[in-house]
Amino acid sequence: LEYQTWLQRMVPAADLRAPPEVTEASTPPADGLSGLELLRQLCQAARPPSPPRRRAPAPLTEEEQELADSAIYGDGSPNEVLASRFSVELTREKLQCLRPRTWLNDEVINFYYKLLQERSNQAKDAPKCWFTNSFFWNKLSGGPEKSNKDYNYKEVRRWTTKAKIDVFEMDYVIFPMNIGEMHWAMGAIDIKNQGFRYFDSMIKSPHPNFVPFLRRYLVDEHKTKKSKDLPDPDAWDLLVMDPPVPQQTNGYDCGVFTCFFGDRFSAGRALDFEQEDMPELRVRLTARVVKADENWL
Repeated sequence: LEYQTWLQRMVPAADLRAPPEVTEASTPPADGLSGLELLRQLCQAARPPSPPRRRAPAPLTEEEQELADSAIYGDGSPNEVLASRFSVELTREKLQCLRPRTWLNDEVINFYYKLLQERSNQAKDAPKCWFTNSFFWNKLSGGPEKSNKDYNYKEVRRWTTKAKIDVFEMDYVIFPMNIGEMHWAMGAIDIKNQGFRYFDSMIKSPHPNFVPFLRRYLVDEHKTKKSKDLPDPDAWDLLVMDPPVPQQTNGYDCGVFTCFFGDRFSAGRALDFEQEDMPELRVRLTARVVKADENWL
């Protein structure tokens, strides 16, 4: 259990799903295993019984496969720009994180969330969403260097002004979260249902400050932008995810899960994917990022 112990030490607030009792015969030997493989086996043992299979994502198209293959396996300089939009340039080297069994970087995740914002802006019947980048939660909470225990509204006070949005006119505020600089998850402020949602493919519950800090953020945002108090702030609480969010069984797909949590939730769709869909969804994610166009439906 070395990797699990290390993970708990690095993110002490993480509520890891406790593995069921295992017999000596069913426990895989740890000798010679990489950290990622050991994490994969620990997560596999910790998973609750699988619910009935969700409706699977649509099959990959030829174009998606070709775009992805060219980007991550094709010839070319590591410095070649393969995706350019939002004043961001993603090079071939930056996109190598989309190869199989690789942890996604923040550049790719934030770029994809910008595409989701553009899609949301154009959608007529979908929820109204504002997507922040992956720095929102750590700016608000002090980040891992302060164990996410240092609330700081000043760090994000101007974000809505710059984005020219009123969070209280949104249905959802959606943000990717870098947990301890080693894991990706997604948070959401559900304005419509007056609560907070936490989407995590590995950790059961959010940081203890997730709800109180987001609640304080809404209080401060309402006071600052509307010059009056937020009505009944204590009523805003963590909302139960039903059905539970899909779970990963390895140590590297959390970023892909996080991208498609945002993709489905912001469109008002069910989370219709599982671990077995990750290889194909990596390809789809790569193609969408390279194409840099939100009109993929």
